[in-house]
Amino acid sequence: MGLDLQEKERRYRLIRENMADKRLDALIVISDAQINHKGFVKYLTNYRSILYNLVVILPLKGEARLLVPSPVQKYWAELLSWIGTIEEQIPNLTETLKRNLAEMGLFAATIGLVNDRIMPAGTYNALTHSFPELSLVDATSMIEELRMRKADAELEAVKAAAALADLSFRTLSENLKEGMTERELIGLIDGKLIAEGAEDIFHLFSSRPGNLFPYAPSDRAMQKGDVIILNTEVSGPGGYWVQMIRTVFYGKPKRQVEEMYDILIRIRSALTSELRPNRKASEVAAWVRKEIMGAGFEVGVNFGHCLGLDVVERPLIHLNEEALLQPGMVLTVHPQLVSIDKDATIWLGDTYLITETGSELLTKVEPAEVERIEWGALC
Repeated sequence: MGLDLQEKERRYRLIRENMADKRLDALIVISDAQINHKGFVKYLTNYRSILYNLVVILPLKGEARLLVPSPVQKYWAELLSWIGTIEEQIPNLTETLKRNLAEMGLFAATIGLVNDRIMPAGTYNALTHSFPELSLVDATSMIEELRMRKADAELEAVKAAAALADLSFRTLSENLKEGMTERELIGLIDGKLIAEGAEDIFHLFSSRPGNLFPYAPSDRAMQKGDVIILNTEVSGPGGYWVQMIRTVFYGKPKRQVEEMYDILIRIRSALTSELRPNRKASEVAAWVRKEIMGAGFEVGVNFGHCLGLDVVERPLIHLNEEALLQPGMVLTVHPQLVSIDKDATIWLGDTYLITETGSELLTKVEPAEVERIEWGALC
């Protein structure tokens, strides 16, 4: 689900308006293949990084250039990306970037650096040493803010990804059986997701009662009395991420765990009214924290974050995040309860769209659909 050139023009117009306001002559935008670092270059190119790093040079006026790490990526970028000028990083990123800046007349420019946390230190030092009149300034937040609110075309891709997240849990409920290992179950889920168009998949999984946090699936065979936690984070066609978390009881759980689950269901039921435009993200985080601790439990993971072309984007649902929720933002809220004795945990999470009047739940499989799989029902 590639986005069209009309979306490219919309983005470039907004970016260049911001560049002009900040007196930037160009941007250097860098991404790598880590699932939380791909989005900046994808936003400017419509091209998905699969290995190493990609760099875009976007001048205030003129055509952008894309620097890729290999002949394979050059071939596919020429087929799939919005960028007309694509070049291999030969002999390396540093020398290629220096040469392109010189060719574009940017050796004494003011350039915004986007995603400076992953630019190699050697490359940064070489640029400042080779071009002493060059001024590099951090412009990451400028692009982050433009990416926060999704356009209609982006939201179509988000909703397609949400349908894949739903598929994860329907596959779990239809296939879980006695003696199946965690790895076997996740293999079935991944196969379904890939067949339906998933680009990237990240799971956290746990089945052993008493595990406080899920991790990578193991060879453990699932059995009666297990408390299964599946966290699915998946990007669909077009590369937009959603997140969904469910706790599933394989047989009847302990009474304390059931009580914790009921509390978390109540919190989840109230979330759509708590998520509304012009509310601070920190206020949502404070409300979730108050509900958990007021019920006599501890907080597990952080409360949530926005999503898009990266699996974690700003604003975060965090006590220190002062950004306002705005229509077009896509976010996950995933409260986790932990018992005081650290002997039990429950975790639920969904993806929401902030609308003009409130919020819309995008992940559709209700917890009740998968919350309990009776022993022997699927054997």
